[in-house]
Amino acid sequence: MNRRGLAVIGFCLLTLGGCGKSYSMEEAVKNGDIVTTPEQHHMDRFATFLKHVDEKEKDTIRITNYTTEGDAILEDVSYDGKRFTYSLDSSRDAYGSQTDDRNKEICQNLEKRTENERSVVFLTDCEEGEDHEILVSDVAESEQ
Repeated sequence: MNRRGLAVIGFCLLTLGGCGKSYSMEEAVKNGDIVTTPEQHHMDRFATFLKHVDEKEKDTIRITNYTTEGDAILEDVSYDGKRFTYSLDSSRDAYGSQTDDRNKEICQNLEKRTENERSVVFLTDCEEGEDHEILVSDVAESEQ
């Protein structure tokens, strides 16, 4: 096969590969994801997750945030009754860097803090040494 044919095949594969990575907000909401930006959806599901953690019951959630450009950043959090497993996938973010992505990092605790009049939920005591902010909401919203 000549170089031009290889170039065309390569271009087609790159184009198709990129298209397969999009994840619209409508799709995330339909799948039951907890969406926090730019709109909030399924926040009651997050409250249920927190209740399960308090009761030491197993549960798994996906939190999907969107960048200004509309690219999805996915966070998967599983709780096994004792500890959390955290994964972060920013591969759909065209302007982002995957250097901070995580794949099944173990975290020991979940903490809720108030910062700048916002309620922030973190996973703490994680294997790689950093806390992970998983949800931010206005304090007034979180008290309802």
